[in-house]
Amino acid sequence: MRVVVVGAGIAGMSLAAALARRDGTGVAVLEQSSDPAPPGPGVELTPNAVRPLRRLGLGPALERAAVLPHSRDMLSWEDDHLLASVPLGESLAERYGAPVLTLLRSDLHRALSEAVPPETVARGRYVTDLLESSDGVALRCADGRQVHGDVAVCADGANSLMRSLLNTDRYRPARRLVYRGLAPAARAPELCGRERVHVWAGGDRYISCYPVSGGEQVSFTATVPAPTGEPASWVAGDRTGGLAEAFAQWSPTVLGLIAAADWVGVWGVHDHEPVPVWHRGRIALMGDAAHPTLPFFAQATNQAVEDAVVLADCLRDSTALTAGEALERYAAVRRRRTDRLHSITREILDSLRAGGEYSPEAWLGAVEKAEKANADWLYGVSDGACAPVVGADPAAG
Repeated sequence: MRVVVVGAGIAGMSLAAALARRDGTGVAVLEQSSDPAPPGPGVELTPNAVRPLRRLGLGPALERAAVLPHSRDMLSWEDDHLLASVPLGESLAERYGAPVLTLLRSDLHRALSEAVPPETVARGRYVTDLLESSDGVALRCADGRQVHGDVAVCADGANSLMRSLLNTDRYRPARRLVYRGLAPAARAPELCGRERVHVWAGGDRYISCYPVSGGEQVSFTATVPAPTGEPASWVAGDRTGGLAEAFAQWSPTVLGLIAAADWVGVWGVHDHEPVPVWHRGRIALMGDAAHPTLPFFAQATNQAVEDAVVLADCLRDSTALTAGEALERYAAVRRRRTDRLHSITREILDSLRAGGEYSPEAWLGAVEKAEKANADWLYGVSDGACAPVVGADPAAG
């Protein structure tokens, strides 16, 4: 059986890496960009993604590039006073079989790319149309080429073009912006370089940071209300001035981190409902193309990895004739889980939007409470089937 994947991001490459270990399954990944992605921001890998990535053989590569943070510390936006701390590190690893790791997105992407044959990814292939028949799928590219397969998986991100083949919904304009940046650890405030995830919240915005690149760099993420009329951007740019203005009255540590950045990008937050249709016949969606994930609990990347291992497992025993049934099983399993995650994170976003109605301490406390209440369900799932490992409710998916 041959699987054609649209998009060579984390979702698409995770699926390619998982399928590459399946005998009898061929994989082709079509990526519209001609060049590899720039380094980009950091990511937090949580146990529900670290376990399956280790199973795929990526453990050594991740450990070389990642940092293992000891805790997630919530700090006062005014003076860095410690408000609360959630243990990570070994305590999380003992309970869920894997720790939280922080690393560059590009390091994760490189590890996934090295897990598949070099010829798997075809760059400069902008897919313009996808045709399905009883015999398979045919993907047409802008350069006139056609790629044929038995199954097509659309992993082309939150701004997916392929999603419109299955859904007619339109997304609401972004009402919040996410800034992501990188700073050399040597220039960043000393607090930010420690083996911790730090979070500051105040009013209707927050900023977090953690070390990456084995401790040589610091990655940060900040969310603020979107200015009226400013579109979402998918191109990294020099947004340091706007970010510094948004946090002008915050602690010297926050301002020092922003000033130390040598790369800042900004994106719109896709705060809309998950798509209603995940698959049709031989076509399926995955990652942000199916369920754009709000920036809480660091789950966008982790849920993409879960999508990949579940989809690979569903396709394991299928044939070209039964592939549609496999995609239906995948969609049913994953949608139950991502819908619940969306509901939880949407509540957090709504409380953040309320701004002054909640003190920073109350908002951080609500986030901590939500994480603790859902930790077993979120982090304690078995690789590939979303069945509980510890403490989870099986009926919840």
